[in-house]
Amino acid sequence: MTTHATASDVSGSYTYSQLIMLGIFLALLMVSLRALGKFVLYFLGFRQGVVKRGSLASRYQSKNYGGHVPRDSHFARLQAHSAEDQGRPLFTIIRSGTLLAGAVYVLGRTWGWWG
Repeated sequence: MTTHATASDVSGSYTYSQLIMLGIFLALLMVSLRALGKFVLYFLGFRQGVVKRGSLASRYQSKNYGGHVPRDSHFARLQAHSAEDQGRPLFTIIRSGTLLAGAVYVLGRTWGWWG
């Protein structure tokens, strides 16, 4: 008879390995969502600190701000956020999605979602 250490004070009947896998899954989910946000910004026309000519972002900037974007505006924050990205958004999405799919597979097998 095999016994598993449980974390009943935290989650009821989950084992420690399941809780660790859940933590890994949540961390990968957060990374994937961040990468998705970067991809959306890239799609809208925000490139590493600049706005791509002819994009949705450039048309919005031209219509609402002209040549001056206020420092504390949402548009300025989006520009700053897109400037943080040093990699390629699509590659980041694929890599993060692959890690997330692997975590879901491992968790599913551990928790008995599939055989």
